[in-house]
Amino acid sequence: MESTPLMVGWAMRDITPDRPVSLHGQFHRRVSGGVHDPVTTTALSLSSGDDQFVWVSCDILQIPRKLLTRCREKLQLLLPDFPPEKLVINATHTHTAPYPADPWDAVAPQAVMKSDEYCEFVSERVADAATESWKARKPGAIGWGSGYAVLSHNRRSVYSCDLSQRSPEAVKLPGTKTEKTARMYGDTSDAEFLNIEGSEDHRVHILYTFDGQNALTGAIINQPCPSQATETLEVVSADFWHEARLELKRRHGEHLYFLPQCSPAGDLAPHLQYNRKAEMRMLALKGRTLRQDLACRLADAFDEILPWVKHDIRREAVLKHSTRTLSLARRMISEDEYQSALADLTTLDAPPPLPAEGGSIPYHDREDCRLARKERVRRVLTRYEEQKTEPILPMELHVIRLGDVVFATNAFELFLDYGIRITAQSPAVQTFLVQLAGEGTYLATHKAIEGEGYSACLYCCEVGAEGGAHLVEESVKSINALWESNF
Repeated sequence: MESTPLMVGWAMRDITPDRPVSLHGQFHRRVSGGVHDPVTTTALSLSSGDDQFVWVSCDILQIPRKLLTRCREKLQLLLPDFPPEKLVINATHTHTAPYPADPWDAVAPQAVMKSDEYCEFVSERVADAATESWKARKPGAIGWGSGYAVLSHNRRSVYSCDLSQRSPEAVKLPGTKTEKTARMYGDTSDAEFLNIEGSEDHRVHILYTFDGQNALTGAIINQPCPSQATETLEVVSADFWHEARLELKRRHGEHLYFLPQCSPAGDLAPHLQYNRKAEMRMLALKGRTLRQDLACRLADAFDEILPWVKHDIRREAVLKHSTRTLSLARRMISEDEYQSALADLTTLDAPPPLPAEGGSIPYHDREDCRLARKERVRRVLTRYEEQKTEPILPMELHVIRLGDVVFATNAFELFLDYGIRITAQSPAVQTFLVQLAGEGTYLATHKAIEGEGYSACLYCCEVGAEGGAHLVEESVKSINALWESNF
């Protein structure tokens, strides 16, 4: 493959709703009480030779299929000659933004913007940003590098006991979780605590873009941390990415564009599982919130990498974009699990137990929480029927070679170990893996599924570990195909 001159264009749009919305990402209904900071969408267009792509990042939970479809439809109207499959969209996974396919629509107050309306709102702005970035392309350059920033930690605790035998009332919440030996955000001071379940990744990958005079114009920032530092707020917010953008623009200029990508982090979060007191003390000494500290760590990595990258700016590069649909094995629902789900639905349809005198209704028995739990139980029942004729689930995979680096997407909250396996087998000098580029559930490892817990039980995973292994194999195969002529 020959290197050819690069054309680079950027654009950004505000996707903050102008009235109250349902915020997605918890088990209870939250209606926004205002805007803490804007949620945005950023688009980067790159072309070289006879190939091209437009990459868009959105400050929302994930990318539902209907949103991707509407974005491509609207982009095709604005850019009839641009192949719609060349539009790639990922989410940052903020839990404080509206969702374009929200289950709370049926019970949302009249004044709240419904998800279909928000889908139209977002898709219009994504298409506008993508179009502007495409039309703004000019001869440019790229440079890439990697460094370190401690942003996330593995959030699954493992115990020496079977939790379901020790405290059954706490480990089986229909529609929420079942637990055996693992728990998300589990108490590490528990005497039965053994270890943190999985790996951590503190690597930050950055692709910088430059204009014709080698002045910085923007950057893709790829790191393994979902936007969940303040995930329970009841206001619209981009989470720590808002502070990160502010800090990077303060250091490098208001005119720059920053496109966030979340690499595999299904079992990671920006919350310590131990040493919390030490971290809180250090934040107090610095006079920073966790969000501000994460932003500074990210900006420090950005600044550490940039001077070195400037020694290797490329005005030409191989660009090749491949896309295909994978068929991934479902996480099968057993007959026993199906019968248990039927019983659970009956339980959830009945009125909840009355609280003791003077007490309050437990969180998971609130009306809105029970509604969310019932929907998830119904989804298990539906999956049981679907798996009889459709034992696989489709997933759109994008793999992009850009010089010596490669980008590969998945639709899931992908556990880190899968990402490590793909990166370890990749022939690229630098591998950017991007999760949440579609609509997917958690995709847990075999080890996690054995321990269960939230993120690894039947309610949370529509694709099983067999499907995860297949995702690794096919991602590596697609990456290798873009290097076959050189290696």
